[in-house]
Amino acid sequence: MVRSNATRLACRLARASISSHLLRDTSIVCDPGRIWGCRQFTASICDQRRFFSNSNFWNGANERGRLRTGLPKANFVATRSIHGTASMSARDYYEVLGISKNATGSEIKKAYLGLAKQLHPDVNKNDPGAATKFQEVQKAYEVLKDDEQRQTYDKLGHDAYNSMNENGGAGARTGFSGFPGFEDLFRNSDIFSFMNQRMCGEDVKISVELSFMEAVQGCTKSLSYQTEIACGACGGSGVPPGTRPETCKFCRGSGMVIQKNGFFTLQSTCPQCKGEGKIVSSFCKTCKGERVVRGQKTVKLDVMPGVDNDQVMRVYRSGGDDPEGNAPGDLYVTIKVREDPVFRREKADIHVNAVLNLTQAILGGTVQVPTLTGDVVVKVRPGTQPGQKVVLKQKGILVFIAL
Repeated sequence: MVRSNATRLACRLARASISSHLLRDTSIVCDPGRIWGCRQFTASICDQRRFFSNSNFWNGANERGRLRTGLPKANFVATRSIHGTASMSARDYYEVLGISKNATGSEIKKAYLGLAKQLHPDVNKNDPGAATKFQEVQKAYEVLKDDEQRQTYDKLGHDAYNSMNENGGAGARTGFSGFPGFEDLFRNSDIFSFMNQRMCGEDVKISVELSFMEAVQGCTKSLSYQTEIACGACGGSGVPPGTRPETCKFCRGSGMVIQKNGFFTLQSTCPQCKGEGKIVSSFCKTCKGERVVRGQKTVKLDVMPGVDNDQVMRVYRSGGDDPEGNAPGDLYVTIKVREDPVFRREKADIHVNAVLNLTQAILGGTVQVPTLTGDVVVKVRPGTQPGQKVVLKQKGILVFIAL
């Protein structure tokens, strides 16, 4: 029973050594776990448990560790730390990103990247509030980009979700871990391509074959191809002519329904309109509500002079129609040039072969050489060797350079 008595005395000494002002707002919790025969104490401040005592008991061989009573010496150190947790954002996360509650994942990412680029602390070094705004945007994106967390957030609502977050609930696994570097945030090329992505119909890629002279001199081609076109039966509305979608009465066009259950507010997708906000009683029989059908488009392509093989020409707004009513996509035409039996092209230069007889090669003379604009007479010098080249200036391809 000597060890038990020593433990009791150590506890009394610990309580006596703690200043009264520290104990005013500190609740003492005794942990039943024993360390070398002693008890450890913890202080709970703001519901966070913190060790404020560190008991070191000396063995019998160390006489410095003995009091006059012959009991082990207890050294206590009080440490007071207060930690408060507050909601990172008082605004709704959809409001923070400036998007609707029906926004897709790509729309959420696009909104985040735009705000992050605008509010990043590296860009706004002279604005002390930029860091807080950027932190708010990043927190909103961390929640909404994850389907599981977004579903929980939509069901509970903003306040309830953050309360659960602070109390270590299911949503507590998200958090702010610091500012990513501005160059790291926008380093990947796919991010830049996403930011420049156009909301329009699908792009169409086709190829067209040209003769050598058509490519050199330019021409006009009529091209037909298959792509998405607006439904002619319903005019691209997706419903029969004379009708239009009705506003959902269950959710009043919001696409979401809210249910209150005591402390919690549950928000979920409207079961009537499936989150669309509108109800269609009947669909177009031709496109079945898709608003677009597969069909043929025909355009005229003006091929500029000097176009080369495998060169791609872009025809704006001649691609597929967009079912949401946005602008059509673009048409990309790859040029394929057939080989010519006489001319051979190397960039903007044209190569031809001229045949000389033995007399012309030794004594010299003249020979007719075909060019793009017709035959020309070329003077042959005496002693011309096989394979020798003669350059005719400005007889190649006229290339247009865009300024």
